[in-house]
Amino acid sequence: MNKLATAALAAIIAAPLNGQESAWPDDLLDRVRQAADDVPGAPPESVNFIKFAESHRTYAAVIEGGSDEPFVSARTAFQVVYPDGSLMIDAGMDEAVHRFYGFGRDEPYWQDRNDRVQAALSAANLIVVTHEHGDHVAGILRSPDRDAIAAKAILTETQVHTLITAPQLPEIGITEQQARDYRVVDYRQYLPVAPGVVLIKAPGHTPGHQMVYVRLAEGTEYLFIGDVGWLMENVTELKLRPAETIERIGEDPEALMAQLVWLNSLADQGLVLVPSHDDRLLNRYAAQGLLGNDLALPAGND
Repeated sequence: MNKLATAALAAIIAAPLNGQESAWPDDLLDRVRQAADDVPGAPPESVNFIKFAESHRTYAAVIEGGSDEPFVSARTAFQVVYPDGSLMIDAGMDEAVHRFYGFGRDEPYWQDRNDRVQAALSAANLIVVTHEHGDHVAGILRSPDRDAIAAKAILTETQVHTLITAPQLPEIGITEQQARDYRVVDYRQYLPVAPGVVLIKAPGHTPGHQMVYVRLAEGTEYLFIGDVGWLMENVTELKLRPAETIERIGEDPEALMAQLVWLNSLADQGLVLVPSHDDRLLNRYAAQGLLGNDLALPAGND
């Protein structure tokens, strides 16, 4: 087992169940920053992303009080690059799962890009998912290389429970026996899993939703907020998704608003907040050099 995976597994086994009465205490970010040093090893050097599909909505469907202006929901995966390996955040999805999100519409899907996600998953030392929806988790459940990928993919107990008892769609349901193939963990508030990388529990969008904090060797800090908000305006304007969208997904609006308030309070902390689906923002980050606009793959996969 490589050094990154070994260190991460040791941290998971040894990590205490951290937590306080408040889910979002004032000192949470400070403690997460300290926890980013808990797993020994060289810190990551860069972060890449790839868009492998799109869903087309309007802003009225993704933020309360939004307009009828078209909104492109980018379907994405992220890669944290280390000197001697990589960690993947989210896992892509095959075209059959993608069709579920089109609601009968024919929406863009790039098989070659999802193939790159699969190659990056196979090459990764460790894999985490922000939550148990198909566009984030299907790539580790329905992969041709599932057995090898599962051995280095972390799922939380809550994510596993959802996938067994109430999957978003039948194609991503798993059995209790299949769940044993993954690294299943539990934690109360935050969990360091690799050098510079900490998971932060954030149920609300789904029961097993979590955010991912990443700090690079040169100091840039990222917070991958998954689907707490589908665009940055959810955070800056403290606005949820519309009520009908909340009901359709089965979200906990009170929990989500608490998360948005916490994220909004970090505005002066210098973090790069990364919503999974905000196409305009992700392209702006790429133009600014904050995100590489492709995945780094081993020789022969490029």
